[in-house]
Amino acid sequence: MLATKPLTGLSDTDVASLRLQYGYNEVKEKHTSPIILLLRKFWGLTAWMLEATIVISFLLHKTFDGFVIAGLLLFNGFIGFFNELKAVRTVAAIQQQLQIMVRVLRNGNWKQIPSRELVPGDVVRIRMGDFLTADMQLLEGEIRADKSALTGETALIETKENDILYAGSVAKGGEGTAIVTSIGIQTFFGKTAKLVMTASHKMHMEEVVAKVVRVLFIAVISILAITTAIGLIGGQSFLSILPLILILLVSAVPVGLPAMFTISMAKGSKELAENGLLVSRLSATEDAATLTTLCIDKTGTITKNELTLQEIIAAGTFSKEDVLTYGTMASVKANEDVIDIAFINEAEKQSLLKKAYKQVKFTPFNAILKHTEAVIETDEKTITVAKGAYTAIKNLCGVKEFYLDEKVDEWAHKGFKTIAVAVTERNDQFAFAGIAALYDPPRPDAYEMLAKIKDLGIDIKMLTGDALPIGKEIAEQAGIGNNIVSIADVRSQFANDAGYSAIQTHNGFAEVLPEDKFNIVKKLQLEKQVVGMTGDGVNDAPALKQAEVGIAVKNATDVAKQAASIILLKEGLQQILELIKVGRSIHVRISNYTVNKIAKTIQTILFVCVSFIVTKQFVVATIDMVLMLFLIDFVVLALSVDKVSWSRQPANWNIRPLIKKGIFIGFLLFAECTVWFFFAKSFFNLTDTGTYHSLGFACLFFSGIISILVIRTDKRFYKERISMTLLAIIISDIIIVCILLLLGFKGFSNLPVAAVAATLGFFLFANLIVNDTVKLMMNKSVK
Repeated sequence: MLATKPLTGLSDTDVASLRLQYGYNEVKEKHTSPIILLLRKFWGLTAWMLEATIVISFLLHKTFDGFVIAGLLLFNGFIGFFNELKAVRTVAAIQQQLQIMVRVLRNGNWKQIPSRELVPGDVVRIRMGDFLTADMQLLEGEIRADKSALTGETALIETKENDILYAGSVAKGGEGTAIVTSIGIQTFFGKTAKLVMTASHKMHMEEVVAKVVRVLFIAVISILAITTAIGLIGGQSFLSILPLILILLVSAVPVGLPAMFTISMAKGSKELAENGLLVSRLSATEDAATLTTLCIDKTGTITKNELTLQEIIAAGTFSKEDVLTYGTMASVKANEDVIDIAFINEAEKQSLLKKAYKQVKFTPFNAILKHTEAVIETDEKTITVAKGAYTAIKNLCGVKEFYLDEKVDEWAHKGFKTIAVAVTERNDQFAFAGIAALYDPPRPDAYEMLAKIKDLGIDIKMLTGDALPIGKEIAEQAGIGNNIVSIADVRSQFANDAGYSAIQTHNGFAEVLPEDKFNIVKKLQLEKQVVGMTGDGVNDAPALKQAEVGIAVKNATDVAKQAASIILLKEGLQQILELIKVGRSIHVRISNYTVNKIAKTIQTILFVCVSFIVTKQFVVATIDMVLMLFLIDFVVLALSVDKVSWSRQPANWNIRPLIKKGIFIGFLLFAECTVWFFFAKSFFNLTDTGTYHSLGFACLFFSGIISILVIRTDKRFYKERISMTLLAIIISDIIIVCILLLLGFKGFSNLPVAAVAATLGFFLFANLIVNDTVKLMMNKSVK
């Protein structure tokens, strides 16, 4: 065993010396090299098509086109790389805050530190629910350890004094004090099990968008096949039209989709972190957008989880001071249990602990015994003290009917928790010492915040293990409702269809067990509800894991944090509101991207192909399409950080309204482009192929980029605040294109000033007046 004093722990000097020798308690992750991230920007379907276009351009001796496309590909690749690198670093910084905290004895005082700062020789306190991040030897106590995450075995391992506990284990029962023997890569398993679960879940909206793009891709291929056949019949060579075909195919590929998701999710996670909320699974923010039912735990979520002693009643020959003193003797300060702390604080306030005593043995609270026991040595004698649930202590004392029953019921109706205390000498029959009323009041903001969550279309169900009277009182004070019942009254219904009806009918349930919480979440999910679950204890972990949005509140156990996808760093319910708001904002941005993608694809492919069928020549060149693709791509990235109005109702994955809206707008834009193209071509006498292509490019670009202002909101375009980044990029793109159209360059003929101004003016009017009005008329029909 390491040379550490178990009663005082290591000193700061010892820690500094050991840190130099062993380093930090961590195993550094292998991160993807920035070079690999950069190279990925030039790998994949979109990149391959563009690279093929470059090669074909050189084969056709269109050297200038090849160099321009290559330059744009490189430029876009680097911009995407730097955005993704920034997003990855943002997520990494957030995950650094998800470190497990441990209770350690240093300089004679118990304190909490990040597990990363543990060194060999540290004395730590282990409680049920703790996630072990280092190998350690148990000094005293008993621990039932779950090593299934490491060995695959589900059986709990009994660990007693001098036994070894390994990193990656979870304390599922008991408690004790241990000394750290190995850290980091020196642990038996060679690594510290991680709490942070990175986003490996595929996001729902990504799947939906992928389905839409596949449909569009099939439609584009069909239209291109017809157009290509007409071109070949008309005498054009396949090689000459292949570059444009490839670019049009690329137009149906969501070029900015991966970058948009990464940036949008990272931005959302950063916003949440700034508001005291950490995301351990990025897609949880997306799930929060569709949240329909929130199952909320009472203790620590609705209430403060800060118990205070309100009243003490002694029994028999015992005094109130006896009840408080014995209750404190059956407590352990290092455990930071709220009931123990309530007794200890009150005893210290009344100076009742001047007399020396030694806690020889301590049996922690568990769900079966429902009480703690402590063997105490004093100067005169050895006694055993029990402290716990009123009914459990009555049974321990062999009492059935008791005159304090009415007082306990009275306290319950006030929302007080009753803790009973009993004592015995020489293992004789326990004598009932008395009862104490502890109160954990609702948070000051609970009523207001829960009302706001309800206003967002989310149904709230309170789940608590407390007695029915306490549950009813707290639920009423918090504004949840007074229709609270004991879970025993409806538990049998969970096996059939009546279970969902029972859940919907009631505002909450009291006296619930861990499996009840899990079953309620599953029952709701079977009825297509998207469920959120809040919790803080080991018993909440299964339900937190099962729920789409598992929320571990502040001071939750490590097991609860590991099971949850959202971790609150601050007390109160404001963070849950922020989570819903950010999730719904992300959903709106992705929906806007989807509609925009559908509309642009329909507009581009129809305009290019229909114009070709009518005129027997393409109205845009390959380089025009590539230039437009990249200019629009910057706007798509800006959409990921756009300011949007989030919905007051839960979002859903019904893609049909988005498809209808996108197709309708796409046909509208196509019609406007076609009408203006043929009018302007004739009016401004644009006859040569160069100006022909420039006008086609101007129509597609101005129509497409200005329509973003209309698509991004269901209101009038000027009534929705826009991100200054998005607005600046739109204006910058328009200015750049106007300059290109006026000056021209090789392969890109200049247009008259009047033609450029008139084209810009027409599409400003068409989008901001006509299309914006049509959109308002259309919204009701597509919802």
